[in-house]
Amino acid sequence: MEFFDVLSKTRQKLNYVKSREDKLKSNEFNQGAEIWILNNNKLLITKRSMEKSHPGKWETPGGCSQNSELSIDTIIREVREEIGISLSEKDLELIGTQLYKKQFVDVFKASKVINVSNIILQKNEVSEFKFVTKDEFIRMVKNNEIVNSVSNRYFMFKDIIDLDW
Repeated sequence: MEFFDVLSKTRQKLNYVKSREDKLKSNEFNQGAEIWILNNNKLLITKRSMEKSHPGKWETPGGCSQNSELSIDTIIREVREEIGISLSEKDLELIGTQLYKKQFVDVFKASKVINVSNIILQKNEVSEFKFVTKDEFIRMVKNNEIVNSVSNRYFMFKDIIDLDW
């Protein structure tokens, strides 16, 4: 069972944890991270497993922070778990934070050449991956193929993401 730190609305730790199954109260929040990985001017996206919320929708890699975990450590762990790719802190740039519902989502970007033969999918989380151009991504947004929160963050941070599209 996974546990996370419960945070205040000002993102301060409240000195207790909850499990992912526990519902957050109105004054409780948690933290997560997402990453926009650019590889040869294409964006890496992953398709959510059919067992997860938003089944079959596409997103950028990410997830919830665990107990005592910094968001940068979260994104390094999530990318390694979900797609088998190792990132280091020097690969990452924090581009912004969004308070989405009950979660502070730190959004990172990385430009990294990825050999697709090194990608190993965590099947209970991710069913597919692909690299898309800007036009493909925008078409997928319009066709409602991208998880809404990811689409929202794209439009919120697209100038900061500085995609060379």
